[in-house]
Amino acid sequence: MLAALAPAFLLLTVGFWLATAESRRVVLAQEASTLDQVILQKTVVFAAPDLDPEVACQSSTATTIAVVAGAPVHYCYTITNHSGGPITLLSLLDDNGTVVVGWSPGFVLPDGQTLTPTLANGLIRTLSVMTTTVSQALWTVEKDGRAYQVTSQSTTIRIVNPRASTTLTVGAPAATCSTATAYTAALANNAYGQAAHCLTIRNQGDISFTQHLVSIPALGIIEAPLTPPSPTGPNQTLVITYASSLAAWADQLLQTVDVASITVRAFVTSTAPNGVAASSSAAVTVNGPSATIQVKRNVMDRPDQCVDDSTTSGPPGKVVYYCIVIRNTSVLTESLQLVPLTVHELADGATGSRVTITDVPVYGGGRITITNQFLAERGLPQILGPVRYPQAGVFSTNVSVTSSNPERGFRATATSNNTVVTIPTPRPPTPTSTSTPLPTWTPLPTWTPVPIPPTWTPVPTWTPAPTWTPSPTVLIFSTPGGAPPTPYPPIGSGGLATPTPNFFAPPGFLDPFAQTATAQALFGFPPADPFAQTATAQALFGFPPVDPFAQTATAQALFGFPPADPFAQTATAQALFGFPPADPFAQTATAQALFGFPPADPFAQTATAQALFGFESPLTTPQPPFDQTVIPLPQGVVTVTATPEPTFTLDPALRPIQLPTPPASDTAGLFRSVLNGTVTAFVVLSVFGGVALFLLLAGMLAGISVGNPGPPKYQLLKRAVSEDETLHPSSPPSSTTSSAPSSAPQDDEDWPASLP
Repeated sequence: MLAALAPAFLLLTVGFWLATAESRRVVLAQEASTLDQVILQKTVVFAAPDLDPEVACQSSTATTIAVVAGAPVHYCYTITNHSGGPITLLSLLDDNGTVVVGWSPGFVLPDGQTLTPTLANGLIRTLSVMTTTVSQALWTVEKDGRAYQVTSQSTTIRIVNPRASTTLTVGAPAATCSTATAYTAALANNAYGQAAHCLTIRNQGDISFTQHLVSIPALGIIEAPLTPPSPTGPNQTLVITYASSLAAWADQLLQTVDVASITVRAFVTSTAPNGVAASSSAAVTVNGPSATIQVKRNVMDRPDQCVDDSTTSGPPGKVVYYCIVIRNTSVLTESLQLVPLTVHELADGATGSRVTITDVPVYGGGRITITNQFLAERGLPQILGPVRYPQAGVFSTNVSVTSSNPERGFRATATSNNTVVTIPTPRPPTPTSTSTPLPTWTPLPTWTPVPIPPTWTPVPTWTPAPTWTPSPTVLIFSTPGGAPPTPYPPIGSGGLATPTPNFFAPPGFLDPFAQTATAQALFGFPPADPFAQTATAQALFGFPPVDPFAQTATAQALFGFPPADPFAQTATAQALFGFPPADPFAQTATAQALFGFPPADPFAQTATAQALFGFESPLTTPQPPFDQTVIPLPQGVVTVTATPEPTFTLDPALRPIQLPTPPASDTAGLFRSVLNGTVTAFVVLSVFGGVALFLLLAGMLAGISVGNPGPPKYQLLKRAVSEDETLHPSSPPSSTTSSAPSSAPQDDEDWPASLP
């Protein structure tokens, strides 16, 4: 039971004491009076984060402050005793209903002493207010058993709304501010252009700003203070130019624009006491000079060369290198060192590769040449070759270049010219003709026989037959090759002996070059000359051609064949037909034998002359002559002698042969001319010799008397031929028993039928 009543008893005890204390306070309050000698001071201070509250309270005596809503503040309470005796400090109340301190039995403050606010005694009160607040403190003290109330002055906390605006403009340097927010400062007078900035700060709040902190990083202005002569009150404006005296940094508002483009920003913080501040900013755009480049691309055969050549050509498999020339055309004069470009990016179209070159400045007006050697020296990829073109075609490529300066913002891009590599289609090599005096013989693909025209036969000159007189007759035939004649038997009474020439008589003293085509065809000599079957023999006798140069001058002149030999107009044709001499050895063997020209050729006495005229070969040893004694014939036998050899004289109508003018010395040509002239002379001489021999034989066989023109044509025998004479016509007649000749017949009708 007692345990249950204990809490109730405790509550009654506490209530009693509270009632007693309240009754005492009421009694003191009713009995309290003013105590002028005791002073209570209440102040208010901005609670700066970096300021100690005790120091702040002890250093401030302000009773009114302006702060922004929610800003922290300190209430500071200080009491001083000048009452002449000690006092007891009881409770401290603020009129906003807040108990600051409630000391019991209280703190005794001696006379002349001051109690300062500290965090320990609780006389510093920190709070935040959202609205303007006016307040007063009341401190109850006791002296000599009597209570007194000491009041403080009122304190005011004003809530303010600070606002400010900043405007930044830019333009050309001038005494007044520009209103533009963008400006292009081009190069002027071979120098970078300038831009003038203007800063305007306006207080748009309800509190005066005493200071402004300005930051314009692009111009090198960092939190530069701006303290006007007087606070900038609400709706007041500050204007700062590059010539203003309000700020020490004002001259920095004049900018030299050495960049491509830049955004200039200004940051302003306007401040007032008690931590009141307003921030504002503004920005403008400033453009500098523009960067431009030109790119030239060349094609080279070596990696360390670069000349102005954008085209090349070659066979398939040609290998080339490229080189690049970059020129900074932003400024014309390189010595001014304006608009530098330090980074160069290349993208080559031939190799499809890229490379970036850094830290190579190229100022305006300057240039840089980039080759594979240049890249190799800097340890960069060699993207400019070698490039091999294995196929035929026309290959056109270029390169793209971007040059820039990351620090200043310059940047330029350009594409080079097209470089052309031409690879022609391979063609068979064209043979180079070689000049040679000897003609090159090209055999015809298919030999077509040329129709043989009628053989040209010279018209013989006949000598009228002399009057026939009976006389011994001896038939003498010129044998081939100059062989001695063979004696023939006498013709017996009543007929003629038929001679039997031996065409196979051995040539005793012949020239090894004498057995040419004509002699072989007529007399059957074995061929001793590989070129024996020449054009004349082919034309006359139809031999197949074995010599590609067979259609020589003689055949051409006689039969009109087209010339196949550049040495066709040889000596025989010149001598016979009056062609102009084209061979220095024109007076060859045939002309010499026929017309009696002085010998100009050691081979003049060739086979045809030997066959016709019995000349001895100059190349053989003369043989002793054969005995040509003719056996006497019987009386009454007709004597047939050979027609005397005609003496040929030159026809006045023919053009006289002119001595040739020797050309310049040419050993091969000289030998060729000698050979052609010799062969041609052999052919022509063989033709004429064969024709002459044929005519002589035909005339003698026909009974033409060419040796004795005096006697009659024919004589008849008066006596009968004995059987012995008929059976032995070759027996020699008696020199003593010959019959007298009978009278000559009156006319041709008396010719016996037994005679041909």
